[in-house]
Amino acid sequence: MAMDIISKDKKEIQWRGLPRTTVNDIEELKTERLGLRNRIEKKTAYLQELEEQFIGLQNLIQRNEQLYSSGNPPSGGVSLPFILVQTRPHATVEVEISEDMQLVHFDFNSTPFELHDDNYVLKAMKFGERPQDDNMTHNLTDGGEVSSMSGLCQPQTPTNLNVSNRPPTSPPLPGILKARVKQEH
Repeated sequence: MAMDIISKDKKEIQWRGLPRTTVNDIEELKTERLGLRNRIEKKTAYLQELEEQFIGLQNLIQRNEQLYSSGNPPSGGVSLPFILVQTRPHATVEVEISEDMQLVHFDFNSTPFELHDDNYVLKAMKFGERPQDDNMTHNLTDGGEVSSMSGLCQPQTPTNLNVSNRPPTSPPLPGILKARVKQEH
């Protein structure tokens, strides 16, 4: 009855036959399956990104604990979360900050620039990798300075970066700031 295989009219039951599957139904199911697979792939990539962020933060915490326990604490630091604005070395950038420090306006005067979040910086410092042979102690040998970060702190000419090793056509993941690049016209 529910699947239209049999029908009942008062006491009379009739066999109507098995439901017929049309090519259109099969195509709809294939399209739905493809859409579901794409959703799973996106969610898997998002979960992997979150795992990398978590590992990066855990590695940073471990590095900071080692620095403070070594008796050689750093003189300064940067609070999380933050955004790194990167542009050419000799660019003129006008910055306006509201009195309550909640709004910042940058005017780059048509100079190309890049925006990176704290997770990008942690990846550049190799904190997003799972520790395999105690990489943290190797990074601490020069007083906590990480040499791979030196190029990131210096303003550079922007290049097209693929931050998460995904193809550039992948859509941005919700809740995660991706590198934004303003190209010259």
